[in-house]
Amino acid sequence: MAAAAGVLTSPPADKQRHTSELLSQLRDDLTPPRLNATARFQALEQLKVYSRDPVGNDEMYAASGIGVLGAHGFVVNAEDRQSAREAQRALANTLLMAPKTRQFVVDCGFHEKAAEAFTSTDCDDEFLLARILLLITYDTSADLKKLLKVHGLETAVKEALARHAEDVRPSNPMATMALSETLKLYFNLTHYVADEEGLTIGCAPSLFKMLRQLEPASFPLQPPLSNILNAMVGARLSACKYAAFPPEDPLLHVKKLVDILDKAIDPKFTKLGANTSESWDEAGTPLVTLLRAIADIADEDVKDYLKSRLLPSEEERKQPLGKGTTLAARLLQLSSSASAPNTREHISWLLFTLSDQNAEQFILNIGYGYASGFLLTHNIPLPASSDMPSASASSRPINPITGQTLDYEPTLTDPFAGMSQEEKEREAERLFVLFERLKKTGVINVENPVRQAVEQGRFQELPDDADE
Repeated sequence: MAAAAGVLTSPPADKQRHTSELLSQLRDDLTPPRLNATARFQALEQLKVYSRDPVGNDEMYAASGIGVLGAHGFVVNAEDRQSAREAQRALANTLLMAPKTRQFVVDCGFHEKAAEAFTSTDCDDEFLLARILLLITYDTSADLKKLLKVHGLETAVKEALARHAEDVRPSNPMATMALSETLKLYFNLTHYVADEEGLTIGCAPSLFKMLRQLEPASFPLQPPLSNILNAMVGARLSACKYAAFPPEDPLLHVKKLVDILDKAIDPKFTKLGANTSESWDEAGTPLVTLLRAIADIADEDVKDYLKSRLLPSEEERKQPLGKGTTLAARLLQLSSSASAPNTREHISWLLFTLSDQNAEQFILNIGYGYASGFLLTHNIPLPASSDMPSASASSRPINPITGQTLDYEPTLTDPFAGMSQEEKEREAERLFVLFERLKKTGVINVENPVRQAVEQGRFQELPDDADE
């Protein structure tokens, strides 16, 4: 009987030798078993420790090493669950640290064994198996559709999410970790199996049930809520509208999502360098993308609610749009924020969708200043100057650039008051250049007032010695 392998940390040379010895012992233990349960567990435990660091792991990262770990994790040890889990932990670490090993798992068929084992209701098993299956979805030849339909993964994922939906706030941290891994796996499966709707339809009720249960934390876009939102992005909402918009209350989930957005868009979270586990720009994209997907398929009542919460109101037009603290104003601020390069694009798409993807309506809703960059970037034709919106929903004249109603604009004062002659000349030159550039865009057909003054003889060139 082989001696138990002690858990230790070794220099690379010793680690390489020790890894080779352990793999040899475990290979000999396959047919027939030769180690006792304690020795087997300790050998696999040490390999798990070694698998966290790629240095000195050449043999474990080879096809032969993957074969030993996979065999102990999925083929033998049916009665020795502790050893099987240690083998799976070492395998999961190896797949993460050495991507080339993922294809070795597929070549050996261990991914199919993992899919069949996913029916386990144990949180430790669910976490490990979800992690292994998640990693083999990247850059391998795995037939994911076969895993879903033939090896029972579709049913197993549905049942796992249904179990979590019974109580998405368990006291057991391992359950939360298992849920997060399963949600990531679900997202990848819906993403890579393009024509798969059975998984979406079967899991959508559980996802929305979990959404209803969770109350947003101080920064709401953290696991498990962030994982749930991300999973919903992968779902085909058009195939599960019944779950997304319950007939008894179509706004039930939409209101919850908007409230989460309202709480998440807080200056302390959205500013660059916010002290959160995930920055707003990383965590906010799935939520905004999900709201856009909902706006795309929603009935008019739901869409009207989204417009009322996310687009500027008539009250906000008392000042230039984006200057207040409402949710709509904060969205506009983020849509042009240098600290949110990912979410600002998605926010603009959401607001464009709520504007019925009509450029004139988009400009009317948020002002030319916020709309023009998005429209130009996406080659969406800008309205001609004659088509530029000139009135708000209440038919009050507006400034199309800022979106502010004209009767609330401040009375213009002399912009040159208090300037020296030299400062006035520099400002006139700057305005001349700006008007020339604006005219070339073709957006607004306007005569340069400086050029007009020169042509009409109202512009006088002063000699250098002229006094004030």
